Amino acid sequence: MSPICEECARLEREKEEARQAGDLSKVTDCAVLLKRHPDHSKRSALSGKGRA
Repeated sequence: MSPICEECARLEREKEEARQAGDLSKVTDCAVLLKRHPDHSKRSALSGKGRA
């Protein structure tokens, strides 16, 4: 398993803190940002599609 990037870790922490605080809107926001964040396990497969 590859190590988690700093941005993923930050978003996961924020999501958990928001969940504990009952801020479901922020939980959703963090989940969306995590989903949009690049999939690190597929980085090499994406390199030929216009992004390095």
